[in-house]
Amino acid sequence: MYVHLTNVYDNLPFDDLIRRDGKLYLVEVRAYLSAAAFERLTTEFGIAKADLTAAMERLLEGGPHAVFPPGNEDKGVSFWRAFWDAFRLEERLRQLDDREETHVPPGLNWSHLQDLLDEAPEDVRFHISRGAAESFANTLPLLHPRGYLQVQDIFVEDMDEYRKGFKGPGKLDGSLVTWVNGALLRAVGARAGYDVHFRPFTHRPGSKTTVMYTTQKP
Repeated sequence: MYVHLTNVYDNLPFDDLIRRDGKLYLVEVRAYLSAAAFERLTTEFGIAKADLTAAMERLLEGGPHAVFPPGNEDKGVSFWRAFWDAFRLEERLRQLDDREETHVPPGLNWSHLQDLLDEAPEDVRFHISRGAAESFANTLPLLHPRGYLQVQDIFVEDMDEYRKGFKGPGKLDGSLVTWVNGALLRAVGARAGYDVHFRPFTHRPGSKTTVMYTTQKP
């Protein structure tokens, strides 16, 4: 009858797409440290070059307190700050066509993306919330005919919002959390026989959280 999720969708995998000059591109990303940053980290924190990769893995898996032996927590926090200050992302664009569905979330097809693009600006960079869309599409069939799904998260309610700036909030360095493409979920819901609605989250003043909920189409 009732499915409720809070701050789940924004933690699930997503892709970035760009629509530009009538073409659609997937943003491919790789992370890197410059040679100068690599040298600076090893020198400043007394880490052998051969051990820096392992130190970064400990940082990603366990946080700043896991980088060095116990008693070096302040040093671990300093390393955390320095690492994310040096961390960079390199991007390239790969053009897509309407026969390629590798970027379409499981359980969806190109028609769902086309519904989304029909309401999108001509030039826009936006998220495809892969994990959220897959979860949403798989949850709807489980609902009782009078049941509904309610989700509290940070949503983009229409595609033009992607051109209007950062929706926040600030996240910890290294976080992969981002806001959720609610317009995509609306398109998925429409093809499954549901209307998707959004209303403000009124329980915390100034919150950017929105409450998304579904109702069956008449």
